[in-house]
Amino acid sequence: MVQPTPSPDGLIVLLPAAPDHGWRWWRVSDGIVGAMQAFDADGESAPWGTVGAVTVLVPAADAPVRDRPLPDMSVAQALAAERIGLAQGGMQAGERHVAVGAYAGRLLSSTIAAAQMDRWMAALAGHSLDPAALVPASLVLPRADDALVLADLGGQLLARTGEAAFAGEAALVEALAGGLEQVALAEDALSLRLAEVHAAPPLNLRQGVYGPRRVSVFRTGNWTGLLRMAATAALLGLLLMLVWIVKWNLDSSAQETRALELAQERFPAAADIDSAERLLNAELAKRGQGGASFAAPAAALLETMRPVPAVKLRDLGYSADGTLRFTIAAPRAEDVNAVLIALQNQGWKVTVPPALAPDPTGATVAAITLRAP
Repeated sequence: MVQPTPSPDGLIVLLPAAPDHGWRWWRVSDGIVGAMQAFDADGESAPWGTVGAVTVLVPAADAPVRDRPLPDMSVAQALAAERIGLAQGGMQAGERHVAVGAYAGRLLSSTIAAAQMDRWMAALAGHSLDPAALVPASLVLPRADDALVLADLGGQLLARTGEAAFAGEAALVEALAGGLEQVALAEDALSLRLAEVHAAPPLNLRQGVYGPRRVSVFRTGNWTGLLRMAATAALLGLLLMLVWIVKWNLDSSAQETRALELAQERFPAAADIDSAERLLNAELAKRGQGGASFAAPAAALLETMRPVPAVKLRDLGYSADGTLRFTIAAPRAEDVNAVLIALQNQGWKVTVPPALAPDPTGATVAAITLRAP
């Protein structure tokens, strides 16, 4: 037995069975369904104002329901099997919409034309309604195993047996009733059933592509505000970086000015940092000191050759401009390259021939120049 669920405040809307028929609607408040009201959707504005939870009843003639006991399997498996079975017959797959549901131990299913679903959804959207549930109107009637339950809901005749819920047309009633007793549902009982369906729809047609839109985190967040904050933070970061760059440039300029002043005390001809550096290197070279002296590059070369015993130094020369010229040989080109790479990694300016060539003895020989950076 299904436990009654309190009906949320909101609205119940009955869509017309024919285009020239009006809509019917009921206000639900504190679990009580109010009086039925009519609405001309073509000529009037929506009269309901704040709607709350919305349940829409669709014409039973367009959405007949098959009612069967749940098979001996899980509910999810039963619903999947029923959906697959209904999808394999009738209209083409893109032309029909299949809805299934489990309610009170029963398996309910309905097949509706997709075009009809599109028309219903468009009509509801035209009056700013996004219902939580679309329910076949015939499911408002209670199920009875041994009787045919009939009712008139907003001018639409409804019928339900133990195995189906459908439009109460005379031909259908005669064909499906068999020898069942016919029972007319009283108006008070019909109101109670409306409240029950609004609280817990037995079968909701809003499934699959017609399912309610889910709330996305990208819709709920104040993304405009967050984007503004991110842009502001990026701008502040850029401004801070610019401030530091300016500060570093000013500090660098101050240090260069101070260094030039000190250099000009010894070399008055120095006009800028570059000329002061050239004059200083020339003075150090005269004294045999500094990076341009013979001692510095020669020491770097010998220290670099020490870990590679296969490399031999064949000749060595030094120019007044601070260039150390030498020739090295090794059985393998890889040994020569190891020395060259080590010198380059230390920051020395190394000049090598385009290609390493072997001498008559088979050793790889390279004539190299080395100078301070």
